Amino acid sequence: EWAMAEAQFLSVLALEVEHIPAHFYLGVLALQAEKLSQAEKHFQCLLMVNPDHVPTLINLGALELKRDAGQAAISYFTQALALDGNNSEARRNLAATFMHYDRFDNALTHYQELKKTSQLEIEDLYNMGVATAALGQLTVASDYYQQILLQQATHGAALNNLAAIHIRLGRRSEAIMLLQRALQAQPNDTASQFMLEVLLNKKQDPGASQEYVRNLFNNYAFHYEQHVQKILQYSLPQQSIEMLREFQKGMFQHVLDLGCGTGLSGAVLRASSVQLTGVDLSCKMLSQARDKHIYDQLIEADIVSFLREKQQCYDLVQALDVLPYFGELEVLFDAICSRLNINGVFIFSSEISEERSWKIQDSMRFCHHSSYIQTLLDSHSMRILQSSRVVARQENEQNLYVMLMLYQKVDDNAL
Repeated sequence: EWAMAEAQFLSVLALEVEHIPAHFYLGVLALQAEKLSQAEKHFQCLLMVNPDHVPTLINLGALELKRDAGQAAISYFTQALALDGNNSEARRNLAATFMHYDRFDNALTHYQELKKTSQLEIEDLYNMGVATAALGQLTVASDYYQQILLQQATHGAALNNLAAIHIRLGRRSEAIMLLQRALQAQPNDTASQFMLEVLLNKKQDPGASQEYVRNLFNNYAFHYEQHVQKILQYSLPQQSIEMLREFQKGMFQHVLDLGCGTGLSGAVLRASSVQLTGVDLSCKMLSQARDKHIYDQLIEADIVSFLREKQQCYDLVQALDVLPYFGELEVLFDAICSRLNINGVFIFSSEISEERSWKIQDSMRFCHHSSYIQTLLDSHSMRILQSSRVVARQENEQNLYVMLMLYQKVDDNAL
């Protein structure tokens, strides 16, 4: 009965204005009710009387997290630990805060310290799995997920993430078993369903999964650029801008970068764009892009939904490494072409299918036939300007060839 409790504590403060427990519990009640300014007032009043009150410092850290003020939260949790180095709540909150802001090394340091003084909870182990996987330590991450499953065999996220690691390590049968368990625990998990269908060849062409793509790139964001540039030698953004230069006449007024990721493509588009907008499904990838200050606008959204809802038309739309996460392309191309100005251009890459219109690959990426693409874009008053077979990156230490294609929207009478 929180209202009655609040009334009683206020009565206490009327008698003794510096009563520490009353201020503390009133702050807790206000924090619970999302009355952040009121909670802060009570906590700060308490600190004026007792600046070393550890529970209050921890609650102020939680309050700042609700405000998305990460550095302030870290400061409060750190103060609490300076006063009580064995306080597991402060240590756990500090580690979780570092996780929230993708500071994985810092988070792991505090989880390891927590392990010395307190038993790790399932959430701690899960965060450690996510952090080590993000840092590329897949074997270590696997161990943390296994520890979770020993305690809670139906932990869906741990099963899904562990399956994804086995897929990356080429352990197909182990991944299948884990995904089957994940779906038993969470029957509506579309990401696990998609991965399992691909691994089992259950459907000739399973539909794309937004949840799979979102999870994939959120987990990949932290080391994405280092991996694709240094290991995979990803070069599509540079090849794209070179193709555009052959047909470019001045600056593009309104430019849309679909699947913008961390901003690798935006970095080369910026010099040719007056207004540059980036759209991506992954909030973690967008966070990396935002720090670069490349885009005039960044939007977290499904591409098709964004294009249908947005009324802005564009002079250039770029979609590099986007089509591999779509099966059929009719809906996507219809949405893109509807947002292109007359004479606007559309540049994109497609992994190559030699036989069928489109199909899923073992990499869980879709490939498309050039004639299928040509037929669809012809029906949307799009004229091909250039098409080249290029090396996009390395895959399994071999060149991955894709089609890099440039189209222009024209009047129907001009076709």
